[in-house]
Amino acid sequence: MKKVKYDIFISYRREAYDTANLIAEKLRNAGYSVFFDIDTLTSGKFNEQLINVISECKDFILVLPQNALDRCQNEGDWIRREVLCALQNDKNIIPVMLDGFAWPKVMPQGMEELSNYQAIAATGHEFFDMAVQRLQGFLKSKPAKPIRKWMTKAGIALGVILVLLMIGAGIVHHIAGVTCNEIGTKLTSGMNTMELLTEDCKTIKQEMTTFYQAIDNAKTEEDRKYAEEDMILFTEKIQKDIESLHKTMPAPEFSFSSLENYVLAYYDIDKEELIAFSTYYNSMFDEMDQLNDEILSAIERHNYSQLERDNISLIINCFEHYINGFYYGYMGSLSLLPKSAREKHFKIAKRWKCFPNGTPLDLSQEEYEQFQMQEVELINEEINRFNAALNYTERQLNELGERIDELEKIANMNEN
Repeated sequence: MKKVKYDIFISYRREAYDTANLIAEKLRNAGYSVFFDIDTLTSGKFNEQLINVISECKDFILVLPQNALDRCQNEGDWIRREVLCALQNDKNIIPVMLDGFAWPKVMPQGMEELSNYQAIAATGHEFFDMAVQRLQGFLKSKPAKPIRKWMTKAGIALGVILVLLMIGAGIVHHIAGVTCNEIGTKLTSGMNTMELLTEDCKTIKQEMTTFYQAIDNAKTEEDRKYAEEDMILFTEKIQKDIESLHKTMPAPEFSFSSLENYVLAYYDIDKEELIAFSTYYNSMFDEMDQLNDEILSAIERHNYSQLERDNISLIINCFEHYINGFYYGYMGSLSLLPKSAREKHFKIAKRWKCFPNGTPLDLSQEEYEQFQMQEVELINEEINRFNAALNYTERQLNELGERIDELEKIANMNEN
């Protein structure tokens, strides 16, 4: 039997299995060769076969849940052995930090260098897909060509020629024009709705600034309640507007006949990407629901701490980067359409004010994907800044708790 060679090895703790498995599945679907052998890892003895796989792979992904490195002080720990093997063989190591993970103050012996590698934060399901996209940007491995690429342009052209012989060139040309125009219209209609949704987000951002000023300047309990009641009414109104928008403008649906599939393949348009457009479309409304829920929850708890304000600001800022990435994906899809089918949509795109419309309209799909990745980077920076602030606050609370304990001990000694 021919030996299988893997490009990517995924190392993980048992408690991180679900996340590690999801990463493996998404990378495999993207065309990467991934080693994720749960049967071997569950055996009582460390299997030397794993060492061979790590030695031969290009990339080593280390999934890090909370306290993932605590057991690495033990020389027999599996994760320790895998990491040391990756370090010794100079592999491209990519740590993926999950919720609650923080680098220990003292790294396990021999693993001190691990914290110097560029890590990726995967701290929320709503940004998980973007985290995986960013992970792919760090890989040295290259994916195999997607299955949909098996037909060359020549093969597709041959299929179109056969259809031409059967039903005539005029009909095919007409169907190609209608199909491409329909795709562009549905995509642009969806982005037009996203423009309205983004305007709502910017309005919320402005109102939150005004609200916090009112809270900070409140001199009486009545002043605070008045500001809270106004903000609750505003949030509820925005929520109703968003629900109405989603109901009247549902996600566009895409379905194609066999002949239309030939047209898509000829223009290198991926049906799965069009279907994904609808999924992301709905997720934008979910993000706005989460934002409104966080605002109402903070008001209900009367929690206006800096950390809580940073949390709401994080959701708003990530939404803005997320919608920008969505816009670049839309532009990339339009770039695949024939010129006659995309020009009118580019004219509409120029009128939108909430998207980064300074970006050129004549770029390739690959160039628009680069802009998408920049938005992913910005999201990760926002999340990392918030996590740093959260860790700092936790340290302050721990220090305060220790100080209170010391004062209590001193008070007890004085009483005795």
